[in-house]
Amino acid sequence: MTFPSLVLFLAFAISLASFAVLRLGLGRRVAAPFAPPRASAAAGVRYAFTTAFLPWAKESARQHLTSYVAGIVFHGAVFAALGLLVLSLVHVAPPPGASTVLAVAFAAGLACGLGLLAKRARTAALRAVSTPEDVAANLFVNAVLAAGLAAVRRPALLPVFQLVGAALLLYAPLGKLRHMLFLLTSRRYWGTYFGRRGVRPSPRPLAGPRG
Repeated sequence: MTFPSLVLFLAFAISLASFAVLRLGLGRRVAAPFAPPRASAAAGVRYAFTTAFLPWAKESARQHLTSYVAGIVFHGAVFAALGLLVLSLVHVAPPPGASTVLAVAFAAGLACGLGLLAKRARTAALRAVSTPEDVAANLFVNAVLAAGLAAVRRPALLPVFQLVGAALLLYAPLGKLRHMLFLLTSRRYWGTYFGRRGVRPSPRPLAGPRG
């Protein structure tokens, strides 16, 4: 195992262990529901992880569809980068066709990530609620996508991609990127609660502007 591969392996292990500790610390003080259920908690969870993510179910997504699509492309590229990092640990190289697809995905994700960052900088309302870590996290992820793009175009740069990816994995449990865990946990809790109460999925069509 090369030194970058060893660093990446340790970073994966430390990151996963850190996220496990964070997960164990969530939900300890949430009281068990005592009201009788009106519907299915499982249906609420399914709704939370499927329909609730669609743009017509979210007002902000409907109003900013371009940013919604850019976010999907950005996150999809990040997951592709994580997959490539895993493959690099087991010394499996993507076939030539897959390398081209990955290059396109990383380039598109990088463009979307920088575009979202530019929108944050240009929009006064977004600047008002932004913190330095919002910018740092975006640039950090973009650095990984850029390194991944370089690695699939020039395999000799794979060790650089591994080291940059390792740094991101070590940072993830400490900073804003922890939302990857909190999103899953909060969505599950949200779906369970409102599904059990019979609120989501909506038992009837939502009322129009005049009720």
